[in-house]
Amino acid sequence: MSSTNGTTLSPASDTTTQASQVAGAGDYVRQMEDTAPLDVVDRPVPDREDDDPRAVVRALSERVEVAEDVVKLTARRALIEHMTPAEVDAEREVVQLGRELDREYTKWKVTRELRARKWRDRRGRGPGGAGRGAPRPAARPRGPRERAPPRAPRARPPPASLDARTATHIRSATLWSNLLIALMVVGLAYTGFVVQHNFVPSGDRSDPLWWLSLGLEALASVALMALMRHDARAALAGIVRDDADTRRAWLVKAGLLLASLIAAAGPSIAAGDLMGVVRTGWAPVLVAAVLLIHDRISRGDAQILTKLHAEADRSELRDLVVIVEWALAHELVAPSQDNKPGEVAPSTSKIASYFRVSKTNAAAVRAEINARAAGLTA
Repeated sequence: MSSTNGTTLSPASDTTTQASQVAGAGDYVRQMEDTAPLDVVDRPVPDREDDDPRAVVRALSERVEVAEDVVKLTARRALIEHMTPAEVDAEREVVQLGRELDREYTKWKVTRELRARKWRDRRGRGPGGAGRGAPRPAARPRGPRERAPPRAPRARPPPASLDARTATHIRSATLWSNLLIALMVVGLAYTGFVVQHNFVPSGDRSDPLWWLSLGLEALASVALMALMRHDARAALAGIVRDDADTRRAWLVKAGLLLASLIAAAGPSIAAGDLMGVVRTGWAPVLVAAVLLIHDRISRGDAQILTKLHAEADRSELRDLVVIVEWALAHELVAPSQDNKPGEVAPSTSKIASYFRVSKTNAAAVRAEINARAAGLTA
Protein backbone atom coordinates (compact mmCIF):
# COMPACT_ATOMS: atom_id res chain seq x y z
CA MET A 1 0.00 0.00 0.00
CA SER A 2 1.58 3.23 -1.15
CA SER A 3 0.61 6.84 -1.10
CA THR A 4 1.24 9.52 -3.66
CA ASN A 5 0.85 13.21 -2.86
CA GLY A 6 -0.41 12.31 0.59
CA THR A 7 -2.99 9.92 -0.76
CA THR A 8 -3.14 6.54 0.80
CA LEU A 9 -3.82 3.71 -1.52
CA SER A 10 -6.09 0.91 -0.27
CA PRO A 11 -6.04 -2.67 -1.40
CA ALA A 12 -8.59 -4.15 -3.88
CA SER A 13 -10.85 -5.53 -1.20
CA ASP A 14 -11.29 -2.12 0.23
CA THR A 15 -12.17 -0.81 -3.18
CA THR A 16 -14.91 -3.39 -3.61
CA THR A 17 -16.44 -2.54 -0.21
CA GLN A 18 -16.53 1.13 -0.96
CA ALA A 19 -18.24 0.53 -4.32
CA SER A 20 -21.00 -1.47 -2.63
CA GLN A 21 -21.50 1.28 -0.06
CA VAL A 22 -21.74 3.89 -2.83
CA ALA A 23 -24.31 1.78 -4.65
CA GLY A 24 -26.44 1.46 -1.45
CA ALA A 25 -26.41 5.22 -0.89
CA GLY A 26 -27.54 5.75 -4.46
CA ASP A 27 -30.54 3.51 -3.95
CA TYR A 28 -31.41 5.40 -0.79
CA VAL A 29 -31.24 8.71 -2.61
CA ARG A 30 -33.39 7.39 -5.47
CA GLN A 31 -36.06 6.23 -3.04
CA MET A 32 -36.43 9.72 -1.57
CA GLU A 33 -38.93 12.28 -2.94
CA ASP A 34 -37.53 14.40 -5.70
CA THR A 35 -39.18 17.64 -4.44
CA ALA A 36 -37.86 17.59 -0.86
CA PRO A 37 -34.25 18.36 0.02
CA LEU A 38 -32.37 15.85 2.02
CA ASP A 39 -32.12 17.91 5.20
CA VAL A 40 -35.91 18.51 5.27
CA VAL A 41 -36.83 14.91 4.72
CA ASP A 42 -34.55 13.70 7.40
CA ARG A 43 -35.72 16.34 9.95
CA PRO A 44 -37.66 14.68 12.83
CA VAL A 45 -41.46 15.45 12.88
CA PRO A 46 -42.69 17.01 16.14
CA ASP A 47 -45.76 15.64 18.00
CA ARG A 48 -49.26 16.85 16.78
CA GLU A 49 -51.29 19.28 18.86
CA ASP A 50 -54.17 16.78 19.22
CA ASP A 51 -51.93 14.41 21.04
CA ASP A 52 -51.07 17.07 23.62
CA PRO A 53 -53.22 16.56 26.80
CA ARG A 54 -53.00 20.21 27.71
CA ALA A 55 -54.36 21.22 24.30
CA VAL A 56 -57.35 18.88 24.85
CA VAL A 57 -57.97 20.45 28.26
CA ARG A 58 -57.82 23.95 26.77
CA ALA A 59 -60.33 23.03 24.06
CA LEU A 60 -62.77 21.51 26.56
CA SER A 61 -62.42 24.55 28.83
CA GLU A 62 -63.35 26.86 25.97
CA ARG A 63 -66.39 24.75 25.12
CA VAL A 64 -67.54 24.76 28.76
CA GLU A 65 -67.18 28.54 28.99
CA VAL A 66 -69.25 29.02 25.81
CA ALA A 67 -71.96 26.66 27.10
CA GLU A 68 -72.15 28.52 30.43
CA ASP A 69 -72.51 31.88 28.65
CA VAL A 70 -75.31 30.48 26.46
CA VAL A 71 -77.17 29.08 29.49
CA LYS A 72 -76.88 32.38 31.35
CA LEU A 73 -78.33 34.33 28.42
CA THR A 74 -81.17 31.91 27.60
CA ALA A 75 -82.22 31.73 31.27
CA ARG A 76 -83.00 35.45 31.47
CA ARG A 77 -86.70 36.49 31.66
CA ALA A 78 -86.18 39.27 29.13
CA LEU A 79 -85.64 36.72 26.36
CA ILE A 80 -88.90 34.95 27.27
CA GLU A 81 -91.00 38.04 28.04
CA HIS A 82 -90.03 39.84 24.86
CA MET A 83 -93.22 40.52 22.84
CA THR A 84 -93.74 41.34 19.22
CA PRO A 85 -95.64 44.55 18.24
CA ALA A 86 -98.76 42.46 17.49
CA GLU A 87 -98.65 40.95 21.00
CA VAL A 88 -98.22 44.41 22.52
CA ASP A 89 -101.36 45.65 20.70
CA ALA A 90 -103.31 42.59 21.83
CA GLU A 91 -102.25 43.12 25.45
CA ARG A 92 -103.30 46.77 25.22
CA GLU A 93 -106.77 45.77 23.97
CA VAL A 94 -107.13 43.30 26.86
CA VAL A 95 -106.17 45.96 29.41
CA GLN A 96 -108.61 48.47 27.89
CA LEU A 97 -111.42 45.90 27.99
CA GLY A 98 -110.64 45.17 31.64
CA ARG A 99 -110.80 48.87 32.54
CA GLU A 100 -114.14 49.22 30.74
CA LEU A 101 -115.61 46.24 32.61
CA ASP A 102 -114.30 47.65 35.90
CA ARG A 103 -116.06 50.94 35.18
CA GLU A 104 -119.34 49.17 34.41
CA TYR A 105 -119.08 47.14 37.58
CA THR A 106 -118.33 50.27 39.63
CA LYS A 107 -121.38 52.04 38.16
CA TRP A 108 -123.58 49.05 38.96
CA LYS A 109 -122.20 48.89 42.50
CA VAL A 110 -122.78 52.61 43.07
CA THR A 111 -126.34 52.38 41.71
CA ARG A 112 -127.09 49.41 43.94
CA GLU A 113 -125.68 51.20 46.97
CA LEU A 114 -127.79 54.26 46.16
CA ARG A 115 -130.96 52.16 46.00
CA ALA A 116 -130.08 50.50 49.28
CA ARG A 117 -129.50 53.90 50.95
CA LYS A 118 -132.84 55.20 49.69
CA TRP A 119 -134.59 52.11 50.96
CA ARG A 120 -132.93 52.43 54.37
CA ASP A 121 -133.83 56.11 54.45
CA ARG A 122 -137.50 55.36 53.72
CA ARG A 123 -137.57 52.74 56.44
CA GLY A 124 -135.84 55.14 58.83
CA ARG A 125 -138.52 57.81 58.33
CA GLY A 126 -141.28 55.37 59.22
CA PRO A 127 -145.04 56.10 59.09
CA GLY A 128 -144.65 59.23 61.21
CA GLY A 129 -143.06 61.08 58.28
CA ALA A 130 -139.85 62.21 59.98
CA GLY A 131 -137.60 64.38 57.83
CA ARG A 132 -134.73 63.01 55.84
CA GLY A 133 -132.19 64.72 58.02
CA ALA A 134 -133.92 63.91 61.30
CA PRO A 135 -131.63 61.88 63.55
CA ARG A 136 -132.77 58.47 64.57
CA PRO A 137 -133.42 57.85 68.26
CA ALA A 138 -130.64 56.02 69.99
CA ALA A 139 -131.42 52.38 70.55
CA ARG A 140 -131.75 51.36 74.17
CA PRO A 141 -129.24 48.67 75.10
CA ARG A 142 -130.96 45.36 75.60
CA GLY A 143 -130.02 42.56 77.88
CA PRO A 144 -129.60 38.97 76.87
CA ARG A 145 -133.27 38.29 77.70
CA GLU A 146 -134.59 41.35 75.85
CA ARG A 147 -133.30 40.50 72.43
CA ALA A 148 -135.70 41.15 69.58
CA PRO A 149 -137.28 37.97 68.19
CA PRO A 150 -136.32 37.01 64.65
CA ARG A 151 -138.59 38.26 61.93
CA ALA A 152 -141.09 35.83 60.55
CA PRO A 153 -140.71 35.03 56.86
CA ARG A 154 -143.24 36.35 54.41
CA ALA A 155 -146.40 34.36 54.17
CA ARG A 156 -146.35 34.53 50.36
CA PRO A 157 -144.09 35.96 47.68
CA PRO A 158 -145.04 39.23 46.03
CA PRO A 159 -147.49 38.80 43.17
CA ALA A 160 -146.03 38.58 39.70
CA SER A 161 -146.75 41.22 37.10
CA LEU A 162 -149.65 40.85 34.71
CA ASP A 163 -147.40 40.29 31.72
CA ALA A 164 -145.52 37.54 33.54
CA ARG A 165 -148.77 35.79 34.48
CA THR A 166 -150.01 35.98 30.90
CA ALA A 167 -146.75 34.64 29.47
CA THR A 168 -146.68 31.77 31.98
CA HIS A 169 -150.24 30.77 31.14
CA ILE A 170 -149.55 30.90 27.39
CA ARG A 171 -146.49 28.65 27.78
CA SER A 172 -148.44 26.16 29.86
CA ALA A 173 -151.38 26.10 27.42
CA THR A 174 -149.05 25.59 24.44
CA LEU A 175 -147.21 22.75 26.19
CA TRP A 176 -150.37 20.84 27.10
CA SER A 177 -151.86 21.34 23.63
CA ASN A 178 -148.76 19.92 21.94
CA LEU A 179 -148.72 16.96 24.32
CA LEU A 180 -152.36 16.06 23.68
CA ILE A 181 -151.90 16.40 19.92
CA ALA A 182 -148.90 14.04 20.09
CA LEU A 183 -150.96 11.46 22.01
CA MET A 184 -153.74 11.75 19.43
CA VAL A 185 -151.28 11.11 16.60
CA VAL A 186 -150.00 7.97 18.35
CA GLY A 187 -153.54 6.61 18.71
CA LEU A 188 -154.44 7.31 15.09
CA ALA A 189 -151.18 5.72 13.89
CA TYR A 190 -152.17 2.54 15.73
CA THR A 191 -155.61 2.73 14.13
CA GLY A 192 -154.02 3.20 10.70
CA PHE A 193 -152.01 -0.04 10.97
CA VAL A 194 -155.13 -1.91 12.15
CA VAL A 195 -157.14 -0.60 9.19
CA GLN A 196 -154.33 -1.54 6.83
CA HIS A 197 -154.33 -5.09 8.20
CA ASN A 198 -158.12 -5.30 7.86
CA PHE A 199 -158.13 -4.15 4.23
CA VAL A 200 -155.10 -6.20 3.11
CA PRO A 201 -154.63 -9.16 5.50
CA SER A 202 -151.89 -10.66 3.33
CA GLY A 203 -149.71 -7.58 3.67
CA ASP A 204 -149.01 -7.49 -0.05
CA ARG A 205 -147.49 -4.10 -0.72
CA SER A 206 -148.11 -4.40 -4.43
CA ASP A 207 -151.82 -4.09 -3.74
CA PRO A 208 -152.85 -0.40 -4.11
CA LEU A 209 -155.36 -0.81 -1.27
CA TRP A 210 -152.48 -1.39 1.14
CA TRP A 211 -151.24 2.15 0.52
CA LEU A 212 -154.66 3.79 0.11
CA SER A 213 -155.87 2.49 3.48
CA LEU A 214 -152.93 4.05 5.25
CA GLY A 215 -153.36 7.30 3.30
CA LEU A 216 -157.06 7.58 4.19
CA GLU A 217 -156.30 7.08 7.88
CA ALA A 218 -153.57 9.70 7.64
CA LEU A 219 -156.15 12.06 6.11
CA ALA A 220 -158.37 11.67 9.17
CA SER A 221 -155.41 12.16 11.51
CA VAL A 222 -154.22 15.35 9.79
CA ALA A 223 -157.77 16.77 9.78
CA LEU A 224 -158.22 16.13 13.51
CA MET A 225 -154.79 17.55 14.27
CA ALA A 226 -155.60 20.72 12.29
CA LEU A 227 -158.86 21.18 14.23
CA MET A 228 -157.06 20.77 17.54
CA ARG A 229 -154.37 23.25 16.51
CA HIS A 230 -157.08 25.76 15.49
CA ASP A 231 -158.76 25.42 18.89
CA ALA A 232 -155.40 25.97 20.62
CA ARG A 233 -154.66 29.11 18.59
CA ALA A 234 -158.09 30.54 19.32
CA ALA A 235 -157.59 29.88 23.03
CA LEU A 236 -154.19 31.59 23.05
CA ALA A 237 -155.77 34.61 21.34
CA GLY A 238 -158.42 34.78 24.05
CA ILE A 239 -161.31 33.96 21.67
CA VAL A 240 -164.11 32.08 23.38
CA ARG A 241 -166.03 30.07 20.78
CA ASP A 242 -169.79 30.13 20.83
CA ASP A 243 -171.96 27.02 21.06
CA ALA A 244 -172.85 26.92 17.36
CA ASP A 245 -169.20 26.93 16.29
CA THR A 246 -168.41 24.25 18.85
CA ARG A 247 -171.26 22.03 17.61
CA ARG A 248 -170.12 22.28 14.00
CA ALA A 249 -166.56 21.39 14.95
CA TRP A 250 -167.71 18.39 16.97
CA LEU A 251 -169.85 17.10 14.09
CA VAL A 252 -166.75 16.98 11.90
CA LYS A 253 -164.65 15.37 14.65
CA ALA A 254 -167.32 12.77 15.41
CA GLY A 255 -167.65 11.85 11.73
CA LEU A 256 -163.91 11.32 11.36
CA LEU A 257 -163.67 9.27 14.56
CA LEU A 258 -166.70 7.15 13.62
CA ALA A 259 -165.18 6.39 10.21
CA SER A 260 -161.89 5.36 11.88
CA LEU A 261 -163.75 3.18 14.41
CA ILE A 262 -165.80 1.37 11.74
CA ALA A 263 -162.74 0.79 9.53
CA ALA A 264 -160.71 -0.55 12.46
CA ALA A 265 -163.27 -2.57 14.48
CA GLY A 266 -165.83 -3.33 11.75
CA PRO A 267 -164.66 -6.90 11.00
CA SER A 268 -164.48 -7.78 14.70
CA ILE A 269 -167.97 -6.37 15.31
CA ALA A 270 -169.38 -8.35 12.36
CA ALA A 271 -167.73 -11.55 13.63
CA GLY A 272 -168.92 -10.97 17.22
CA ASP A 273 -165.36 -11.12 18.58
CA LEU A 274 -165.42 -9.07 21.78
CA MET A 275 -161.68 -9.15 22.37
CA GLY A 276 -161.13 -8.30 18.72
CA VAL A 277 -163.35 -5.24 19.12
CA VAL A 278 -161.37 -4.17 22.18
CA ARG A 279 -158.05 -4.77 20.42
CA THR A 280 -158.96 -2.88 17.24
CA GLY A 281 -161.38 -0.25 18.54
CA TRP A 282 -159.84 1.04 21.75
CA ALA A 283 -157.51 3.48 19.97
CA PRO A 284 -160.31 5.57 18.32
CA VAL A 285 -162.16 5.67 21.65
CA LEU A 286 -159.07 6.98 23.44
CA VAL A 287 -158.54 9.54 20.66
CA ALA A 288 -162.10 10.77 21.22
CA ALA A 289 -161.35 11.16 24.94
CA VAL A 290 -158.20 13.14 24.14
CA LEU A 291 -160.25 15.40 21.85
CA LEU A 292 -162.77 16.04 24.65
CA ILE A 293 -160.00 16.91 27.12
CA HIS A 294 -158.29 19.19 24.60
CA ASP A 295 -161.53 21.00 23.82
CA ARG A 296 -162.29 21.59 27.50
CA ILE A 297 -158.77 22.85 28.22
CA SER A 298 -158.85 25.15 25.19
CA ARG A 299 -162.13 26.73 26.29
CA GLY A 300 -160.79 27.24 29.80
CA ASP A 301 -157.55 28.77 28.51
CA ALA A 302 -159.53 31.15 26.32
CA GLN A 303 -161.61 32.34 29.27
CA ILE A 304 -158.55 32.81 31.50
CA LEU A 305 -156.63 34.74 28.84
CA THR A 306 -159.68 36.89 28.13
CA LYS A 307 -159.80 37.89 31.79
CA LEU A 308 -156.06 38.59 31.83
CA HIS A 309 -156.30 40.75 28.71
CA ALA A 310 -159.25 42.63 30.18
CA GLU A 311 -157.30 43.25 33.37
CA ALA A 312 -154.37 44.52 31.29
CA ASP A 313 -156.70 46.86 29.41
CA ARG A 314 -158.09 48.19 32.69
CA SER A 315 -154.56 48.76 33.97
CA GLU A 316 -153.66 50.69 30.83
CA LEU A 317 -156.88 52.71 31.10
CA ARG A 318 -156.07 53.59 34.71
CA ASP A 319 -152.69 54.90 33.62
CA LEU A 320 -154.33 56.83 30.79
CA VAL A 321 -156.83 58.37 33.22
CA VAL A 322 -153.97 59.65 35.37
CA ILE A 323 -152.21 61.08 32.30
CA VAL A 324 -155.32 62.87 31.07
CA GLU A 325 -156.00 64.33 34.52
CA TRP A 326 -152.42 65.61 34.66
CA ALA A 327 -152.82 67.17 31.22
CA LEU A 328 -156.06 68.87 32.34
CA ALA A 329 -154.41 70.19 35.48
CA HIS A 330 -151.58 71.74 33.46
CA GLU A 331 -154.00 73.06 30.80
CA LEU A 332 -152.42 70.94 28.07
CA VAL A 333 -155.84 69.59 27.12
CA ALA A 334 -159.05 71.65 27.25
CA PRO A 335 -162.33 70.23 28.59
CA SER A 336 -165.04 69.45 26.08
CA GLN A 337 -167.47 72.23 25.22
CA ASP A 338 -170.34 69.74 25.39
CA ASN A 339 -169.69 68.87 29.03
CA LYS A 340 -172.62 68.88 31.36
CA PRO A 341 -172.42 70.49 34.79
CA GLY A 342 -169.87 68.61 36.90
CA GLU A 343 -168.02 67.11 33.91
CA VAL A 344 -164.42 68.18 33.28
CA ALA A 345 -163.11 65.56 30.82
CA PRO A 346 -162.15 66.25 27.20
CA SER A 347 -164.24 64.86 24.41
CA THR A 348 -163.99 61.22 23.39
CA SER A 349 -162.65 62.01 19.93
CA LYS A 350 -159.94 64.28 21.38
CA ILE A 351 -158.76 61.59 23.82
CA ALA A 352 -158.75 58.99 21.04
CA SER A 353 -156.77 61.20 18.65
CA TYR A 354 -154.28 62.58 21.21
CA PHE A 355 -153.44 59.30 22.93
CA ARG A 356 -153.93 56.89 19.98
CA VAL A 357 -156.56 54.67 21.58
CA SER A 358 -159.87 53.33 20.35
CA LYS A 359 -163.02 55.34 20.88
CA THR A 360 -164.35 52.66 23.18
CA ASN A 361 -161.36 53.02 25.50
CA ALA A 362 -161.50 56.81 25.14
CA ALA A 363 -165.14 56.79 26.23
CA ALA A 364 -164.23 54.65 29.25
CA VAL A 365 -161.42 57.07 30.17
CA ARG A 366 -163.77 60.06 29.85
CA ALA A 367 -166.37 58.38 32.06
CA GLU A 368 -163.76 57.56 34.71
CA ILE A 369 -162.42 61.13 34.75
CA ASN A 370 -165.92 62.56 35.14
CA ALA A 371 -166.70 60.06 37.92
CA ARG A 372 -163.55 61.06 39.83
CA ALA A 373 -164.36 64.72 39.42
CA ALA A 374 -167.89 64.14 40.71
CA GLY A 375 -166.52 62.22 43.69
CA LEU A 376 -164.17 65.09 44.57
CA THR A 377 -166.90 67.75 44.36
CA ALA A 378 -169.41 65.72 46.29
